Amino acid sequence: MLLRIKQALANIPITARVTLWYSFFIIAIVAALIAVSAVVADEVFEDVSQKKLAKSVTKIANDMDEFEPYDDGIFFIKYNAKGDVIGGLAPKHFQISLKMNSGAARLFENGENRFYYYDIAARGKNVWIRGVINAEKFFKKEGLFLLALGVFVPVLFIFVLYGGYKTIKNAMKPVATISKTALEIGSSRDFSKRIDLPAGKDELHALASVFNQMLDSLEKVYQSEKQLTSDVSHELRTPLSVIMAESDYAASYAQNLGEAKESLEVISRQSRKITSLIDQILELSRLEAGRNLELKDINLSFILQNLASDYEKLASAKGLKFSCVVAPNVQILGNELMISRLVDNFLSNALKFAEAKIELNLSLTKTHALLSVKDDGLGISKKDIELIWNKFYQVESSRNKSQNRGSGLGLAIAANIAKIHGAKLGVKSEAGAGSEFWAEFELVNLKQA
Repeated sequence: MLLRIKQALANIPITARVTLWYSFFIIAIVAALIAVSAVVADEVFEDVSQKKLAKSVTKIANDMDEFEPYDDGIFFIKYNAKGDVIGGLAPKHFQISLKMNSGAARLFENGENRFYYYDIAARGKNVWIRGVINAEKFFKKEGLFLLALGVFVPVLFIFVLYGGYKTIKNAMKPVATISKTALEIGSSRDFSKRIDLPAGKDELHALASVFNQMLDSLEKVYQSEKQLTSDVSHELRTPLSVIMAESDYAASYAQNLGEAKESLEVISRQSRKITSLIDQILELSRLEAGRNLELKDINLSFILQNLASDYEKLASAKGLKFSCVVAPNVQILGNELMISRLVDNFLSNALKFAEAKIELNLSLTKTHALLSVKDDGLGISKKDIELIWNKFYQVESSRNKSQNRGSGLGLAIAANIAKIHGAKLGVKSEAGAGSEFWAEFELVNLKQA
């Protein structure tokens, strides 16, 4: 039974459910209030009538000159010591021969007629004064009170019910807007849509704000994925076209082993390029997915010195001067392979674009280690500086792309490595003035500064 009720309630809109829930409690409270009011009203009216009766009779008993047969709804009867009526007036249907009882008001019922009477001996007189009041008068007042309560409370209940329903319905409007926006995004795949709500600071507005922040992230990811697909397609198109062209040429025109070998070398070179591109895309995807890396204390100075040894030879082969100034025994928290990859990206870029020299430096502040790689190449224009960290972005002119073509993923990989390590990353460059790429890491042991 309870399960059926729960299932039935689950199919009712939240607005109606909440309205029914508090309506049930209001009805219960109102019913209890009316019941209590009836009891209290009965006691109050009875108490008021008895006090009024006793006060009036006592007043006359203390001053017989005030005696009148009827005054303000009260009948007064005068008795002698034997209990015989000697004056006054009794209401119809009241039994005047009732025994005298001083000290408290009493109720006399004669069929449907009810009376309160109060007896007291007159001061200094050998007589009794009895006051009689028709109880129906007070019961009618009580009935009118309960009737008014019975009319007013339902009207108030309907007003509260309607007001509560409208309040809840208005409060739940943001939920409908959120649902509508989510459905529109789901059907249109348009992640630029946002939940548009009027200004507010309640929980639902906070929820809508969180949803909008989530949609911001989803839009960035979605656009990034679209751009990645487009960029990968573009990057793969050229080597695949070369492979197909060379394959067709070798199949149709190669006359001897030498010509076939030349075509195979071109195909092999382009295949390696595709493999390298795919490897870098996979590496970048793993980094962006937040793969858990084991971070431990590593000697950054040692890593840079090893890389400097390799790149010094490569720079010499290209006729470039290579200088290295590295602070000793600099300890940071990181992954040695990833840090090596970051620095290698900086150095390989410098090797591509330097005209005469490359500088590798590692210095210390009180709390951080700052590594930098500087070249004296053509530099990067201001409009390109913010874009070089994007996947597949390559500066067209200032970095001499035609001669030093890469995949455009190296700096994007470096940026993700820095993010994983909580490091800051940046570049100082101007067109025609060379470039300096830098990364700042927090020291493991601040005392070494």
